[in-house]
Amino acid sequence: MQRVNLFEIGFIAISLTVLALLVAGGVLWIQWWRGRGQRNLCGDVSPDLITRLPQPRPRWTVFDFLLMFGMMILVGASLQQSLPTPQQETDETPTAAEVVEQAVDATPEEASAEEASTKDPSDRAAKLRSQVRIHFIANLVAFVLTLLFLRLTQGATLAHLSLVPNRDDVRRGLFATVWILAPVLLLNLLVSNLVQYEHTVTNLLAEESGTRTFLALLVSAACLTPIVEEFQFRLLLQGGLQQIADPPPDSDAMSFWKPSTAWPIYVTSLLFAAMHWGQGAAPIPLFFLSVGLGFLYQRTGRLVPAIVVHMLLNAATLCMEFCRVNAGL
Repeated sequence: MQRVNLFEIGFIAISLTVLALLVAGGVLWIQWWRGRGQRNLCGDVSPDLITRLPQPRPRWTVFDFLLMFGMMILVGASLQQSLPTPQQETDETPTAAEVVEQAVDATPEEASAEEASTKDPSDRAAKLRSQVRIHFIANLVAFVLTLLFLRLTQGATLAHLSLVPNRDDVRRGLFATVWILAPVLLLNLLVSNLVQYEHTVTNLLAEESGTRTFLALLVSAACLTPIVEEFQFRLLLQGGLQQIADPPPDSDAMSFWKPSTAWPIYVTSLLFAAMHWGQGAAPIPLFFLSVGLGFLYQRTGRLVPAIVVHMLLNAATLCMEFCRVNAGL
């Protein structure tokens, strides 16, 4: 009982934090529109809503996005074939003749019991665990191989790819979280009442709500996934399209390249939302989240602030679901 009460307290605390985030974000937007905001979306004193920073010539193209996407598919398909399924993990698989004989001899009550056994929660959990594992490994392998490819072909280091964080990156990400997630969460609350949210991670947490599963999902969904998705969609895809819309200077030195065309952001956001199709109404708020992160990356040229926002959103969602399930709410 005490354990349940602790999870209830955790769920209420996270819910109140999200509510406070909505209120604070709404106040900041209203102040900005009224011209009374002292700091912008990045937490900087600037006339621009999003701080513009000098950006070097990109060392990647849309081809690199396609290459990484293809590697994800290949690795995922290979793992799908190699990893055992719940059915393959049983001690013995009956032959076709045995299946027919059992079906003929079974009474209606036995048949119903057999049908119910195929929907065993342990089988569902095993299948969900397999999907999460495959997704994690495919993301990690494709990410590392893409980094190596860019290093060998373009000489791109982690610093060139803006993957080395600094204090300003984290600060801007924290400020942007309040600004961006406020309208996104509000929209998510509205659409989630119309269509139920579905995701492999939350479904697995509903089946296995232990701490070990939660920590594994926290590493996968709240740490690795935001880094990989922002690198893939924001840097490679949006950044590649941005070079087509606003050709950068030829010099490698830091310059004041100011990409401003918006269509690469919207194209990237549409594809980002489409990749989450099948998760209920999630593609709708995720499209607007991607638009916000897209403008954040376009103006600053820094990937870490967008990763910080994405991480905090996924972590908050996962922690709230973990507390909700264990509290029995």
